Amino acid sequence: MNWLKNLKNKWTRPEELTLDLPIELPDPFSSAKTIDEVHEYFAGYIMSTDPYLQQEGSLPGRCFVCNMDVLFEVDRPKDGGEVNWRETLKCPHCHLINRWRGCLHLFEAICKPTRLDRIYITEALTPVNEHLSGVYTNLTSSEFMPQAQAGEMVKVHSRTVRNEDVTNLTFDTGSFDSILSFDVLEHVPNYQRALEEFYRVLDFGGHLIITAPFSFQKATQVRATVDEEGEVTHLVEPCYHGDPLSDEGVLAYYDFGMELLDQLNDVGFKESYLACYTSNDWGYPSGNVAFIARKPSTLRTK
Repeated sequence: MNWLKNLKNKWTRPEELTLDLPIELPDPFSSAKTIDEVHEYFAGYIMSTDPYLQQEGSLPGRCFVCNMDVLFEVDRPKDGGEVNWRETLKCPHCHLINRWRGCLHLFEAICKPTRLDRIYITEALTPVNEHLSGVYTNLTSSEFMPQAQAGEMVKVHSRTVRNEDVTNLTFDTGSFDSILSFDVLEHVPNYQRALEEFYRVLDFGGHLIITAPFSFQKATQVRATVDEEGEVTHLVEPCYHGDPLSDEGVLAYYDFGMELLDQLNDVGFKESYLACYTSNDWGYPSGNVAFIARKPSTLRTK
């Protein structure tokens, strides 16, 4: 995996270098700050008529993680139903699917991490964390296990995993250079509190990258609510995502809209925007987006 090998050889970032987000994002990524800009970026792209997706069998493309041309494996429903393109297109070498490869590509393109960066990822029992842990010396990962103590190391599936609640993190203020939260925030009822915690534990100039289901609207769609007694009220058809800790899956409470950018700014983040991308060449079909934000500063504290 050439990308991972190259990262291991990186020099640390000079202390005097600022961490401002780039004005222009490299291909295939584009930034948007309004819902109109999002719609403009994806205008004319219709998955159901994309010739690339109509091909049978594996689909050609370039894996960013492996830095090589591959044939991506496609998981097609046996009943002939619609393919979930975000959750397939697995590379035969690194075994990462579309959204995982895209997240790593975006992280590298925007944060330009070094091997000594202090990184926190809000997942531990996934292949994307496994790949990151092989590169970054100061990587911290966690899962949420309500039965365990916050910050406790818990044995899960023959692995030792840190337990963290993203609405009440046990880390010191300014602990990390980057925080990565990939398809987790939609499962957090009080996600606003999680945004505050992410801001607190990031060092000055640190980056936050969030992926989550997107409403393609200004407003966030609330799918379900939960009261103080833990009673869940479903406002639309329940949607459960895969969960490494439960065969039953985990409930999604939100499909986030562009208003999440305003909420990030309200917490204190600056330069918040939505990264949009779709690329058959890289094996990223569909309307892929990620929320990007930076904690303001010109220098790190360390």
